[in-house]
Amino acid sequence: MKKKALKFNFATLIFAVGGVIALGYFTTYWFAVTDNAFVVENMTPVSSSVGGHIEEIYAQNGQRLKTGDPIMLIRPAKYKLEYAGVKAQYDQAKIGLEVLKKRIAVSTLDLRAAQDQLDRMNYEYKQKNDKTVSKAIPEIELKTLEYNIKSQVNVVASLKEHIELEQTELKQAQVGIATLRAAVDKAAIDLEDTIIRAPSEGYIQNLYMGVGTSAVPHVGLFNFIDTATTYIQANLNETDLANVHAGDKVWIFPRAYLGHKVFHGVVMSDNWSVDRQHILPLKETQFVFTDNHWLNLPQRFPVQIKITDVDASSYPLRPGMSAYIYISTK
Repeated sequence: MKKKALKFNFATLIFAVGGVIALGYFTTYWFAVTDNAFVVENMTPVSSSVGGHIEEIYAQNGQRLKTGDPIMLIRPAKYKLEYAGVKAQYDQAKIGLEVLKKRIAVSTLDLRAAQDQLDRMNYEYKQKNDKTVSKAIPEIELKTLEYNIKSQVNVVASLKEHIELEQTELKQAQVGIATLRAAVDKAAIDLEDTIIRAPSEGYIQNLYMGVGTSAVPHVGLFNFIDTATTYIQANLNETDLANVHAGDKVWIFPRAYLGHKVFHGVVMSDNWSVDRQHILPLKETQFVFTDNHWLNLPQRFPVQIKITDVDASSYPLRPGMSAYIYISTK
């Protein structure tokens, strides 16, 4: 009798456990909860914009940095010389431009004087050629005055052409000045770029080089972890996302600080995006893989969450740390 009762109790226990599991499986869909979540931070491979040998290293792996803090120095001697050279050319060109402006001013005064002289000669010729006095003026004097007027007309025309030429030279010089100004600015940027600085608040990792190492432009030197903003990527079943929307509040329980620290966050977007579409080569035919041939399980969608109360000093969050999350839906 006892044996039969034991069998009955064991079977009841099995069914009860199964019922609890089934109940838990279906009721979890009522709550946006997952243990498949991890910390995400912006990781940027940092490189140098200029080439050269590393002369100084100011920071170490894991060291906390603020925006603009120097990390390393590329030997600047060459870039200082380049800057000084183009700056001297630019200053010289500016002086030449001022000289050219002065020359144009002088030529303009000469033209004005020549024009006044021409006007005076025309007036004198008009007066002497008047019928009332023309008989008293020797013909040779009038002819000489006519030739002088023609000569003065050529002087005025020549000065106008000379001024136009100088104005063209002025425009050419101004273009040259602009080109040199750009070269000076570029040289100044190159010189400034010999110091690699922290792009934001954060810390560096994977810096394994010493003084004297050659830095190649735009080739990664180390990673920079941006701690100004920290995110959680929570991968939730699609069946849990019906009521999740951008702006929903989130409770975050990192496994590393479980029972010690709870973080809070907000859902950044409700545009869940996954890729289950594949294209057959040459046919451009789409087909979809199934996860299980017997039961089509719900797939997971990545939910991006921004942490609103980061505590980097007491409870630092590192990229890849796993967490439990609960989204409070409306």
